[in-house]
Amino acid sequence: MDNLANSNTPVYESALEKYSTGTVFDNLQIREKKKLAYIIIRGKQEDDGFIDAMHSLGLSVPRPTNITNNNDKQCIWISPDEFLLISDYISKDEFINKANTAFENIFAYAIDNSGSYTNISISGTRYLDVMAKLSPYNYKKLEIDCVLSTNLAKAPSIIFRTGEDSLTILVRFSFADYLWQMIGNASTEYK
Repeated sequence: MDNLANSNTPVYESALEKYSTGTVFDNLQIREKKKLAYIIIRGKQEDDGFIDAMHSLGLSVPRPTNITNNNDKQCIWISPDEFLLISDYISKDEFINKANTAFENIFAYAIDNSGSYTNISISGTRYLDVMAKLSPYNYKKLEIDCVLSTNLAKAPSIIFRTGEDSLTILVRFSFADYLWQMIGNASTEYK
């Protein structure tokens, strides 16, 4: 076996690779989105230098509990000084280098966190019924480009809406298997 400690490529493409993660039924679709980069960006929203640096990177800083869509990237508000950028995996190293150059003389940084998250999309006519079994939050009231952090079953998750009829769930790699099974159990009657 190759020495995995010296490998630059992920050992596993996804936390859910042992499952068929393209579950599609007439009234419910559950898919894992793969080959995405997750980059943590830290900086102070009240710092004009940070805002200017973000703009130089082609990013808008989201308001609290919101998302900004910047071409092929989504920037998610996590806390007053933390944002999660989702982009394509191929260009992540180039972006991190550009970001850290842009942040050079300010209190900010960007770091790769791609091995930490699994991205699950849930949609269809019954997706709200499935979500209701996992959490008491009324996901119908979650507006487009808004985000919340909560537990789905017992898995800490970041949930956001990018369209009228779907939700995206970000769950840590270590909880992905558990959450996938909970979603499967909650969706049994809709298959």
